[in-house]
Amino acid sequence: MAYNEIDWNAVWKELYDENMCCRGSGECASIWESQGKARSFLKQSRENPHRIRHVIEALPIERGSRVLDIGAGPGTLAVPLAGVAAHVTAVEPATGMAGVMAEYAAESGVSNLTIVQKRWEDVDPAVDLEGRYDVVVASYSLGMPEIRAAIEKMCEASSRWVYLFWFAGTTSWEQAMIDLWPKLHGKEYRLGPKVDVLFNVLYSMGICPNVETSQMEHVRRFPDLEGAVAEFREQYGVVTPRQETVLRDYLAGALSENGGDLLLSGMTTRVKLWWEVTGAGE
Repeated sequence: MAYNEIDWNAVWKELYDENMCCRGSGECASIWESQGKARSFLKQSRENPHRIRHVIEALPIERGSRVLDIGAGPGTLAVPLAGVAAHVTAVEPATGMAGVMAEYAAESGVSNLTIVQKRWEDVDPAVDLEGRYDVVVASYSLGMPEIRAAIEKMCEASSRWVYLFWFAGTTSWEQAMIDLWPKLHGKEYRLGPKVDVLFNVLYSMGICPNVETSQMEHVRRFPDLEGAVAEFREQYGVVTPRQETVLRDYLAGALSENGGDLLLSGMTTRVKLWWEVTGAGE
């Protein structure tokens, strides 16, 4: 099949669906309904401040900028961005994440942040958003089956820039799933779509984005082995004593001691894609 005959949006959706089916989960946002999990995610994100800096420093934010953060989670980026931009609108569907983001904003004294609690796919820009934005960003939040339509809406919402951050190759946490899934569930773990497919979707839309790749360490910190097992039990679909033994044995070999805590770390290839929206400012 020739390159121009490939439906890259369909390739993305197939890989997305296979990953969701393999994990036995629904949509990505469904696992973040609990505020406890959302707080844990925020804590974990703030333990990797280099990732936050990497994204924020990459964006052309000025004092008068209006920013749209899609898939904002617990406000990892939205709250710090509100400290430097004129206004930030954060789109986040999960109840737990949106609630923790509001808490984080209040604790940080942020008052120029609007939270839209919807899936990006369900957002009506004319109704739910406040005009167009100087910068539209989706940072590691592209868990959307219909990626082409999602990107088209991002371009519609932007008056100038769109920035996407996504993964290349197998992430460190996915490698653990690849190692464990056959032992836990008797089947191969299927990876979701990566940046190669995303680039081809963009290219098929007539968008030739700027691309920048970086290697970044991802670190998880736990007080002890039991804390690590508790953290990964649901994520890895562990429900039986046998499965828990498999998980515990794997983590016992993968965790390293540091300052009284146990660390799980690995390098991940991250990619920034960005472009200026055609006709912006006209």
